[in-house]
Amino acid sequence: MFRLLGVLSLLMMLSVVPAHAHGAPTDPASRAFLCSPGQPTASSPPCRSAIAAGLPSKEWDNIRLPNVRGQDAQKVPDGALCSAGLARYGGLDLPSADWPATKLKSTDFTYKATIPHQGSFRFYVTRDGYAPNRPLRWADLDQFLNVPSPPLVNGSYEFKVQLPKNRTGRHLIYTVWQNTDTPDTYYSCTDVEIAALAKPAPPTAQPAPVAAAPPAQAPVRSSSAAPSAKPSTPSSSIPRPVPVASSAEQPPSSATRFGMSVVVAALGGLAVLGGFLLWRRRIL
Repeated sequence: MFRLLGVLSLLMMLSVVPAHAHGAPTDPASRAFLCSPGQPTASSPPCRSAIAAGLPSKEWDNIRLPNVRGQDAQKVPDGALCSAGLARYGGLDLPSADWPATKLKSTDFTYKATIPHQGSFRFYVTRDGYAPNRPLRWADLDQFLNVPSPPLVNGSYEFKVQLPKNRTGRHLIYTVWQNTDTPDTYYSCTDVEIAALAKPAPPTAQPAPVAAAPPAQAPVRSSSAAPSAKPSTPSSSIPRPVPVASSAEQPPSSATRFGMSVVVAALGGLAVLGGFLLWRRRIL
């Protein structure tokens, strides 16, 4: 009997203990996470104002509504999207450009699950012209990603996202996590800075082609000009053939020279003999 009473007392005590929180974005981090204890951004002016207004900063992952069933715009009013209309989280709806913003360095998003649940995620981003110093409305958002039942990896849900290409500068990511194993839906606001895409360098200008100069024309001589005595030989790029000596101009061969020597010697002998005969006749 006393054991049964003890069990009943324990159940009654547990029923009044606040439910554990369940999840919120941590990279890029939500406003509630950035205002939680231990975060350096918790001392920022917007976080201090939200905490002063009653923000339960230790329950940064418990912004949830029951029985929404996908009717987010009907259950969460304009101007209260970051708090999901819950009064104790109302400080997160404070319009301000001073909310700490995460500079997006990659397309990898992380949603920390302190208590895992089955469900789907819907991601929204503010449209062009968004101003953080104005209350956030549903009309300011465009949905860009829907992920049903992602796997849990090391206590977190991880996503590879692709933001619309025309979004640059200061914007807000709105995350909706609709459970399928509980009736709850969770809401989060995340301030981001989206870098502009690098523009490709303009093509290097090619120099304009230079037109070739027209060939020079020879001056036209008038008919009255006196013709030159000797017409000039037209120049030509074709090399002139080297003249080859004819066979008549070749020096006499050895046989020829020997024959000529014999003839000369014979003529010389005849001349000597003739002279000797003439000399003898005169003497006689």
